[in-house]
Amino acid sequence: MKHTSRTLPIAMLAVLWLVGWTLRVPVLAAPPLATRMAESFGLEAAGIGALTMLPVVAIAFGAIPAALIIGRFGVKTAIVGGVLLMAMASSARGYAPSSTILFGVSVLMGLGVAVFQTALPTATRVWTPGYVAIGNAVYLNGMMVGEVSGAGLTLPLVLPLAAGDWRAALLLWSVPIVLIALVTALVRTPTGAPEAACEGSHSETPLPRWNDLFVWQYGMLLAGSVVVFYVINSYVAVILQARDETEALAWLLFLYNATPLLASFAVLAAPHWMGKRGPIAASAALSVVGLAGFTFLSGWASWLFALLTGFAASIELILLMSLPAAIADGRAVTRLTAGMTMVGYGIAFALPLLGGWLAKRGDWLEFALIPSLIFGAGVLLLVGKQRVYPSYR
Repeated sequence: MKHTSRTLPIAMLAVLWLVGWTLRVPVLAAPPLATRMAESFGLEAAGIGALTMLPVVAIAFGAIPAALIIGRFGVKTAIVGGVLLMAMASSARGYAPSSTILFGVSVLMGLGVAVFQTALPTATRVWTPGYVAIGNAVYLNGMMVGEVSGAGLTLPLVLPLAAGDWRAALLLWSVPIVLIALVTALVRTPTGAPEAACEGSHSETPLPRWNDLFVWQYGMLLAGSVVVFYVINSYVAVILQARDETEALAWLLFLYNATPLLASFAVLAAPHWMGKRGPIAASAALSVVGLAGFTFLSGWASWLFALLTGFAASIELILLMSLPAAIADGRAVTRLTAGMTMVGYGIAFALPLLGGWLAKRGDWLEFALIPSLIFGAGVLLLVGKQRVYPSYR
């Protein structure tokens, strides 16, 4: 059906974009402040890494309790509560009396993210009925802008506003996030799409079915998209240093971390890609080619392949995160989202660590990329043969 701009739910799309923007801001505001935080708490390199990775692990393993929360309290309550928990825990990192509590509130922040990240695919069906693909593209575009905001604006903008105090900088980031939660609390479900009906019957469980092959198929595809992007970000600095190419590091990191934003605009311009096999297969294959090129080449050719990886893996990630809302209804959206998130982020956390272990014991630093490359190539077999992915129930 052709929709006109007159009927496009602009206000609801704006709320979805704002909530999407909050998804990654607190998580990615920490790495630019990591050295300051480490000095304050006396952390070593492993502790600095934990500050970044603990929220990611919490997102993976928080997906299951998130599904229960959504099923019990509904989509809007889950989103508002998750955003507020994330904002409060993010601010609390600056005022933790010990490193143990710092890590604890970092986990709480990740759990808050898990709650509303799991709820957002269902929210697109509830808040933008008839425009689910556009709603998914909009909130995921907001997420990518949030990634750039958290990583790119913390040092040049937010830290100076906080008079150089990293604690106050985290608090300042929480202000717009709390305001977004308040705006979301005022959302009214569109007529004809009552939230309870959209979520399914109360006898229907929101928990993933672990004997469901689709959960593993889509979850492992999600893991492939996350891991090939993350592994380059994790090891690009040491690899370029070993190749004597450190002059390219600053601009390559900037361009690489800008590729998700470009990818989100590409999907926003083509929402009909959602739910279809072809775009997922093409982006997955290109991301693997890009990672292979960065692994085995050097110089400008490897840099270009790295950028290809970032762009293609980001498109694949966006399409996979939007897949549950595109192919499922009711609580099946939450079930599939929670299962995919736990499988995908759990595997994506482990593989770069395995690569680092191999690189430490080998005489070739690029060993750090090999497990992710093998996994990314292997999951291409799971893309499937359907032109459009089947309905999920």
